[in-house]
Formats: sequence, C-alpha cells, structure tokens
Amino acid sequence: MKRFLGVFSSFVFAYAVASCPSPQEVEKVLEDLTLKKMKVETVKPLEELGLCVAVVKSGLKPLVIYVDKDLKYLISGNLIDIKKRENLTAKIANEYQKVSQEVLKELEQLTDLRFNQGAKKFVYFISDPDCPYCRKLEPILKKWAKENDVEIRHIFFPLPMHPKAKEKAIDIICSGKGYEYVHKDFEPKNLCEEGKKKIEKNIQVLSRIGVTGTPTLIGMNGKVIVGLPPSEEALNELIK
Repeated sequence: MKRFLGVFSSFVFAYAVASCPSPQEVEKVLEDLTLKKMKVETVKPLEELGLCVAVVKSGLKPLVIYVDKDLKYLISGNLIDIKKRENLTAKIANEYQKVSQEVLKELEQLTDLRFNQGAKKFVYFISDPDCPYCRKLEPILKKWAKENDVEIRHIFFPLPMHPKAKEKAIDIICSGKGYEYVHKDFEPKNLCEEGKKKIEKNIQVLSRIGVTGTPTLIGMNGKVIVGLPPSEEALNELIK
C-alpha cells in the first residue's frame, strides 16, 4: 500500500509539473501585468520546486521568471541552490543569453575596425569611444585575443551621454584611423557623410537587436556578455 501511494504521489507530482502553461499563455499574463508585449522563449518544468521556469526575451539579457501551472502566481528574482551555492536563475539566463546566426551576419556587415586580423576565431566588440569601461576592457581584450588567436571585430555604438563620442566614431571611419584610436582622446574634425550614415546604421541595427549599453561582447557562437567580463573563462566561452 505504501509503495502504491509513493508511486501515485510521484505520478501526481510529475503530472503537475509537466502541465506547464504554454509560452503564449505566459506572454498574455505578462502583457496584462506590464502593458507591454514580451516574447517568451520557453517554459519548462522545474521539478524540484513543482514550478515552471519561463525565459523572457528582453534585449540581449534574458529575463527568467517562475510561475505555477495555473498561472496564479509569478515569482521574479534570483533562485539560489543553497547546498550547491549556485545561482540557478543566473545559470538559466546564461544559457539563453545569445544571438542567432542571422544576427551574427548583421554584425559582420557593421564591423568598423579589426584587431589581430586574420585570426581563426573572432568576437564582436561593441563600444563607445568615450565609454570608461570600454577603455578599461580594451587592453585586457587585446591581450586575450593575441594569446588565443582571436580577431576583435569592432563596432561603434556611441551613447547619447557622451556628447563627442558620435563625432569621434565618424571621424575614425572617415579618416581611416587605426585601431589605436578606438578609445583615444582627440578632437574630431573629419565628419564626412559616409561616416555619418555608417554610424547611424550601427545605432539603428544594434538598437533593434537589443544592444542598450557598452561594452557589449558577442562571440562567434552567439553568446553575449553585457558589461565587463567577470573572468577570462567568461571570455573563453565566447569562442567555444
């Protein structure tokens, strides 16, 4: 009898978890709550807690939320596995923080400058000429690129908060300046129409893709790092 009840309870639990709502159902709930349309990539059972985990596409950084099977409750925030000392939410988000092959093709068309050209592997470095974090990352990234045979494909994305950044990016393109100028202080003078159109295209395409800030790194495999990489291992993940 005990064995029967154990099997029965396991069956009921598995059934409850397996009956997760569809992505479309979660999208409707989110739209009702936020008054915004959101794209839900996937909804999967989280067996340990009897909940469902939903991954919402929000720019380049996916949003991970948790819902019950009846969509009565929604949980947002970090889920920590205390025993393993692991942030499960961050782990799930990292799996989905990537772009498609179609987006990679678009990025290739936007590339403004290349460092370590001809290397077998590559990453896209999206930066603002006056971004302090981009300047901090540049020497680290160049050293890593040389050591790992990686080409840096640089794309300018000047931000409104830096008033001269856009003109600097335009000047670098128009004057044919080398990679040493990507974050260098100088007075922009050459603002040709071709350069203006190129930077406007960068801003338009990158904004559509979901880029909102710099630095942003996108690997040859589509994986994304927004902000400064936390470690060299994180950089290595971009070229696997």
